[in-house]
Amino acid sequence: MATKVSIRSTFDRSFAIAPCALLAIAALAAPVPALAEDARPTAKAVRVSAAPRIDGQLDEAAWETAPAIGEFVQREPHEGQPPGERTVVRVLYTEDALYFGIACLDRTPASIVSTQLTRDAELDVDDSVLVILDPFLDNRNGFFFQVNPAGARSDGQVSNNAEEAERDWDGIWNAASRITAEGWVAEIEIPFKTLRFKPGQTTWGLNVERQIKRNNETDRWTAARQDVWISNLSQAGRLEGLVGIRQGRGLDIRPYLSIGSENGDGDLQPGVDLFKNLAPNLNAALTVNTDFAETEVDDRQINLTRFPLFYPEKRAFFLEGSGVFDVAGLGGYHVDLLPFFSRRIGLFRGEQVPILAGTKVVGRQSDYNIGFLDVQTRRLDDQNLAGQNLAAGRVSRNLFKQSWVGAIFTNGNPAGTGRNTLVGADARFATSSFRGGKNLAASLFLLRTDDATEGVDYAAGGGIDYPNDLWDVGVDFKHIGARFAPALGFVPRQGIRKFGSYVSFSPRPRRWGIRQFHFEFSPGVVASLDNRVENWAIEMSPIGFETESGESIQTSIEPQYELLPEAFEISDGVTILPGEYRWTRYSVEVETADKRPWVLRLEAGVGGFYNGTRRQMAFGVTLKPSTHFAFSLEAERNSISLPGGDFVTTLVGLKGDYNFSPNLSWANLLQYDSESRELGVQSRFRWIIKPGNDVFLVINRGWYKDELDRYRHLFDRGTAKLQYTFRL
Repeated sequence: MATKVSIRSTFDRSFAIAPCALLAIAALAAPVPALAEDARPTAKAVRVSAAPRIDGQLDEAAWETAPAIGEFVQREPHEGQPPGERTVVRVLYTEDALYFGIACLDRTPASIVSTQLTRDAELDVDDSVLVILDPFLDNRNGFFFQVNPAGARSDGQVSNNAEEAERDWDGIWNAASRITAEGWVAEIEIPFKTLRFKPGQTTWGLNVERQIKRNNETDRWTAARQDVWISNLSQAGRLEGLVGIRQGRGLDIRPYLSIGSENGDGDLQPGVDLFKNLAPNLNAALTVNTDFAETEVDDRQINLTRFPLFYPEKRAFFLEGSGVFDVAGLGGYHVDLLPFFSRRIGLFRGEQVPILAGTKVVGRQSDYNIGFLDVQTRRLDDQNLAGQNLAAGRVSRNLFKQSWVGAIFTNGNPAGTGRNTLVGADARFATSSFRGGKNLAASLFLLRTDDATEGVDYAAGGGIDYPNDLWDVGVDFKHIGARFAPALGFVPRQGIRKFGSYVSFSPRPRRWGIRQFHFEFSPGVVASLDNRVENWAIEMSPIGFETESGESIQTSIEPQYELLPEAFEISDGVTILPGEYRWTRYSVEVETADKRPWVLRLEAGVGGFYNGTRRQMAFGVTLKPSTHFAFSLEAERNSISLPGGDFVTTLVGLKGDYNFSPNLSWANLLQYDSESRELGVQSRFRWIIKPGNDVFLVINRGWYKDELDRYRHLFDRGTAKLQYTFRL
């Protein structure tokens, strides 16, 4: 009885005190300004009458007329020190496009790391340069463009200075690179039609970052501090002199034709996407007869829990500008509540639902961030699902330099079971100038759903986050009602109160070949609405470190508890009975530096699992013999022994990619998991005729492994898709 009272009082106090603490932190953080305007470095863009040729050679005379933007400063490994190699950046523009000429000088060009060639590849494994722009100069939203020495391109958007930029936006731009005797050169062309900006505004936010991979060195033009991530635009410099630039009519028309075949049945699907600038920083998109044939398949997962797994959105129409729908304090690495999850649209019980049409408005107007999405689906006959109209809207108001208050709503039920709406409000107060340049953020949210079956219920919560290099500390709490049901959201578990915290201490010893230690402690508790503890876990890393060369080791100890209210079948014929369970797991993970032409990852775990044992082994290898070819193998095996029976899970993924050039690639993925017993293959060919004009050839095949270990054919799908963009 005493324990129960103690638990209840702890939760009651946390939910009563936390909002007050958040408001106190917000009051402290709000008035602190970002980097003072007169302290920001300034670059000058020079107007030219003729555009330079994008070939990776800065041999046009126009480049000599542009002054270098200024010296870079080292961020990693020695903050504030001069860079190991010099970087020279110059900026030109015409009335139609912005140009960057970047000379990455290097005294040992033979050591330049350049392994990627695919569009939107992970370029952080190579030498690279990254340009980040804030065209609206709102100190929180923008675009980034990244290039490596082979000419591979990656891009994305920044929303609200998020630590992780969104890499799912595909802008229309061009770049070329070339390795020379003095290092390597990147030449970048960004059409103004690709960006959104305020007419007549001649100054933009700008930052540039260079990575020298062999030294694991990062150099930056401004804000070269380990506590500042590159996507924090409140710390960016200024690009001046952009006079007389134009966006044109701000209209992109992208018709496409898709020819598909499934198990021998052919289908011809025309469609079109339209993109129109309604205002300088507000864009509307219309899609008709939408086709997602070119989308990559999901990475498979094995589920050893009672709750559904989270699979991220991968479809371009929903991804572009999706950051405007983010709600304060929600999302992140462990997703347990999303008020709006676009993957609910166009997918039902693992089957694709045809989309008749959809419209989206995303952007900024004055100090407001606006997002609206409305989609009409077609009838899905084999599931007896009628067409549905599904909508989501979001508005937030910028406060101070990095804070906001916002509101969100959704309407519609993709399952077709009746009325469902969600409304909510949230607030985030943040600064990167706390106590002399540290990051601090506080968030609050309140959500309400009204469902035809479940009725009305609520979810609420918030958190405080101190994400810095030496100390990374956070605490958060959530209350999710038992009947809280966002039909267009993601909530794997209802009827709970959840309290979590995280402490990471990461000193940099500058000795023993170690760049940074990581000591982590993360306790969390989940309780029912009457404050009965249902789960608790303490994730501890007694030691972890990264070497100067880029190798890493991480250890983990995780004691945990679960109160199982009812039996559940964890595997075919293996059931875990109701009751209380306590166990502890131990694991270690070792990974070699990703700069190498080969990368190895090993993970081993052992310990309890409910009232039995679990042994886990995971293995990964990546081979990059050249920029043209990459091969990777990922495998995981869990051997689980329980009183109800023993079973083994297996997950295998094999990738083999060949890249003919930065604009011509062939990607292949084979996956098998023992839970579904399905073997699947996707082969995906992409030819970028020129930025914005693409040809896709995609083949998907599947087999099922029966009880006699024979693979039986499941499906064959093939699609050819051509899309072409007309820009007005």
